[in-house]
Amino acid sequence: MDNLVCDKFSIIIPAYNEARTIRGVIIEALKVKEVSELIVVDDGSADGTEKAVRKLLGDPRVIFVSHKKNRGKGAALRTGIKKAKNEVVMFLDADLRNITGHKIRKIALPVLSDEVDVSRASFCRRRGRVTEFAVKPMMKILFPGMYFDQPISGQVCAKKSFLEALDLENRWGVDIGILLDAIQAGQRIIEVDIGKLEHKANSSENIAEMSMQVLEMMIKKAGLIQHKYKLVVFTLDNTLIPKDSLLLIFKKLKIDEDMGKLQQDLRENKIAFREFTERVTKLLAGVSQTEIEEICRKIPLAKYALEVIRALRKRKYEVAIVSSNFSPIVRPITERLGVSLVECVNLETKDGKITGKISGEVKDKWLKDDLETAFEKAFARIANRVKIKSSETIMVANSPKCLSLFNRSGLSVACRPSDKILREKADKTISILPELLAIIE
Repeated sequence: MDNLVCDKFSIIIPAYNEARTIRGVIIEALKVKEVSELIVVDDGSADGTEKAVRKLLGDPRVIFVSHKKNRGKGAALRTGIKKAKNEVVMFLDADLRNITGHKIRKIALPVLSDEVDVSRASFCRRRGRVTEFAVKPMMKILFPGMYFDQPISGQVCAKKSFLEALDLENRWGVDIGILLDAIQAGQRIIEVDIGKLEHKANSSENIAEMSMQVLEMMIKKAGLIQHKYKLVVFTLDNTLIPKDSLLLIFKKLKIDEDMGKLQQDLRENKIAFREFTERVTKLLAGVSQTEIEEICRKIPLAKYALEVIRALRKRKYEVAIVSSNFSPIVRPITERLGVSLVECVNLETKDGKITGKISGEVKDKWLKDDLETAFEKAFARIANRVKIKSSETIMVANSPKCLSLFNRSGLSVACRPSDKILREKADKTISILPELLAIIE
């Protein structure tokens, strides 16, 4: 006999174009004796979902709510939570093909008996690429002491007082968001094995989009574990901004041909970094700072750059950028990224225009040495400003000019490296910025 602290609970079923399956889910849910209300939130369906539900409205426990347009799963869940009268609430997906009343009750019982605060369904399924290849590896890093067989399960039972306080994501990230919020809030969580569970098959496009949205949510929720590193230093080019962004800036300033030749000469060691800097400074003479800022506001940032920087900050990392590029270009970009700890080549301006002269401090800081040594000294200045040891620093770069920084940092990360030596010297390599969160400790 069940020792229940609560003898009734509410079920919320968010639905979007699930006419084929939702009726069966409702019928099975109503077989559970403790279900006192079942709230269907039709999130702007256009396939007859409403018609399928209305046939069951003869049962007084069934409540139907409709959104005029599709607002996302999180919005549907929020609507359902507001309507729910019971303290114990369960979320059920509307696309379940073989759900049974027995399985539903099995999920609810640990919460109804107050053994746990949150009960989640664990199940077998043929698919699960998002879970196996995206979510579980990230969970292993973020929460090494916790294992969840189905971290993005949508079959969840919890207390209404907990759920109504959440800021639920509208998109596919909502399910992992609930789990991470529950962990952060110290909720007692259990997974209940309910055997095989069949969902509607998703297209490859939907799976790809789901992976991206779930990963975005995990990035947003990051910051819940301790780590030994304290400072993350990025270079700018092909790390936080795409490879061709600088070329686009120079092209709009109509100096791309001259810049291209100078960059080639620098790569081939035909000119030293000092000469390169002096000649580029003259190319920029007379250019309006406002014009450069307007161009830099429009160039794309690397994918997930903002989200990763925000996640690092949430995890209490200091974030810095070191760039051998010029302050009129670097500063507008770093402001967009929300990074104020910056080392770059500062140029003199007067009356809002670049003078064509290098400030005195730049000659001392950047132009006394070769570029590699200049990078190394800039890195040291950043670490000294925040009083963090080099061994506590993560260096993320794409250029082989930063090899000396890899040697100084506690953890070196090559971002999309094309250079063989850089790839070999790096402790880790990443192809997309969110992978950084999965490898740092």
